[in-house]
Amino acid sequence: MAMNGSIHRMIMGELEARRRESSYLLESRRKEIYNKIPRVEEIEQEIRLSGIKYNKEILSGTKSADKAADELLERVSTLRQEKERLLAEHSYDSDFLEPKFECKLCGDTGFFENDEGIEKCTCYRQKYINLLFSQSNLKLLEEENFALFNEGYYPTNIDEKKYGIRISPRENIIRIRDRALNFIDNLDNPKDNNLFFCGPTGVGKTFMINCIAAELLKRGRAVLYQTAPSLFKVINDYKIMAFRDSLASDKLYSDIFEVELLIIDDLGTESPTAARYAELLNILTTRQKNNLASPCKTIISTNLGINELREYYDERVASRIIGNFDLFKFVGQDIRVLKKMEQS
Repeated sequence: MAMNGSIHRMIMGELEARRRESSYLLESRRKEIYNKIPRVEEIEQEIRLSGIKYNKEILSGTKSADKAADELLERVSTLRQEKERLLAEHSYDSDFLEPKFECKLCGDTGFFENDEGIEKCTCYRQKYINLLFSQSNLKLLEEENFALFNEGYYPTNIDEKKYGIRISPRENIIRIRDRALNFIDNLDNPKDNNLFFCGPTGVGKTFMINCIAAELLKRGRAVLYQTAPSLFKVINDYKIMAFRDSLASDKLYSDIFEVELLIIDDLGTESPTAARYAELLNILTTRQKNNLASPCKTIISTNLGINELREYYDERVASRIIGNFDLFKFVGQDIRVLKKMEQS
């Protein structure tokens, strides 16, 4: 995936720069010590030469491997003790001449070895998640996540005439929450449908989107959020750039077609043109094909109802959404108004 690959390169570049900085600082500390305590430089040289010396003795057969190893360990231990004593006498810590890494587990490489092989370090995973959050284009994930989900804002009464559904708004939002959790767990399943959220402003569509995005980002999955107007602007800007330069490339544009989860919010607020409908159809079709090989799911949110969707868009767009998305209608009172009333 474009986003995943670029994030990996950013992390490895940062880790490489950190190791270079660590190496530079270590060399500066060595120069300081060698000037103040010349014997320390001699000791480190003796330690390096000791290994070469005993290897030669083993290869020449003048000493057995076990005896040479025991003598080497004893000699190195004696030299290191002398070095530590000299450093202490001059008020330096015993590890002053050791490299200083931010992550001691992996030595700022991003990976470490255990009994099961090479694994990504926790520091790498955390950086990856942090960058996913920053690149997702979502800002409120700390304030909007499943831990803050509260079905209490939704009425318990059943009123099909008012809400357009045959169950209560509360039972409806719980069903949507459960489907959202299932969607997260099955992101890798190509047979699992996308999600389509519709309903009036203020009934929880964006909150549910943020809950899904927050959970996936915490799991290290790539998410990209775009409002419909912003999405089509990215596409338009890329086409203009590509027209001027046939070799033009744009990561954000490619992510629209490849990122593990694309969120299109406020569908229907973009300028209605035949070209926009064709672009939307291309996005949905391409992502559906890509999803067969690797996760490429889509969530669409809109104030348009299902019937309005058919009227507003080309029949092919509506058909694509209805055929490949699970459709959910959000109903209830404006939660933002309810929260303001609570605060006052």
